[in-house]
Amino acid sequence: MMLSPSERSKFDTLEVSRILGDRVLRATKDMVEFMYKDVKLTLYPNSSIMFYHFTDLEIAYTYADEVLETVKVGRREA
Repeated sequence: MMLSPSERSKFDTLEVSRILGDRVLRATKDMVEFMYKDVKLTLYPNSSIMFYHFTDLEIAYTYADEVLETVKVGRREA
């Protein structure tokens, strides 16, 4: 499934990969793929998040909010 926030932000995925650290599986200028709470996710520059093999919508919303907040805080601290 893919979730996109109503208020989209633009992310530099290479900067995001530094924020997420050792959770990152791979990163390019077009996406960052990483593990979050045992779920494989891909974050795109437009702030959409793809969830692989995960179908619990309520938990996905929570995870997406947590990931986006982590990225936003990490960007402010940089």
